Amino acid sequence: MMEQFTKTTGDSAPPRSSDTWVGPPRASAAAGSATGCVEPSTLPDTDAADGAPPAEGAGRDTATHIRLTTSLAALTATATVLLGAVLWHLGMVFLTLAPANSVTNRYQKAINGYIYPEFGQNWQMFAPNPLAQNMSVGARVQTLGRDGVRHVWDWENLSFPHLNAMKHNPVPSHLDQNVLRRSWDFYTQTHDLKDKPTNGMRSALSTEYLTRITLQRFGRQWNGERIIRIQLASRTNDVAPPKWTGEKAPDTTAYRVLPWWPVEEKFYKEL
Repeated sequence: MMEQFTKTTGDSAPPRSSDTWVGPPRASAAAGSATGCVEPSTLPDTDAADGAPPAEGAGRDTATHIRLTTSLAALTATATVLLGAVLWHLGMVFLTLAPANSVTNRYQKAINGYIYPEFGQNWQMFAPNPLAQNMSVGARVQTLGRDGVRHVWDWENLSFPHLNAMKHNPVPSHLDQNVLRRSWDFYTQTHDLKDKPTNGMRSALSTEYLTRITLQRFGRQWNGERIIRIQLASRTNDVAPPKWTGEKAPDTTAYRVLPWWPVEEKFYKEL
């Protein structure tokens, strides 16, 4: 075997045992003077260079790319369908919990058919009856003159100063927005339409609360005479619906006039 690897310089390689590992032959110092034998396996394959089929790895990469593209398209389509289903479900639930409006009035049957019985809700996202009214509260006083004669004065609009303070104000105060309205609601929720108390101590508290708020506006005297009684009333107008709803605007004004209440000294405490 060793006789195949000889140099042309005339020197023969020393004999080696068959179990000795032989490294690759080293080139001669004179570049063109050596003509050592080369194994056929080291020669270039001219057939492969001239029109041979592509390597197996290139085909595998193409198939992998196709599979990835198909999977991505399938995932995108699935995500789109799921997102649409979620948005549809949330929209139907929202319409179920929202107050009555033109959409629910028109499609109530379809909404109920989707929601009930599987997705029925037992809570409200908004107030059951959102405020859709313009309400103002007025008051008048009865005074006692120095001659002992009682006088009843004209109505004063208690809501006007609060509404005027909120007009064109991007951050109106809590007092202007809620105090008078909430005190009136407190009274109407604890008294019937005949002004009879329906909630014990809370009814009495609501009357005193509304009285004290009114006296903050009038003070102890009005036009130089001592205030001995007050009377309150409300005026309510329904807000006209948008034109696109097709609903008719109510043209009514409702009044509620409360009885006269005596003014006691304790109502002025800490005012």
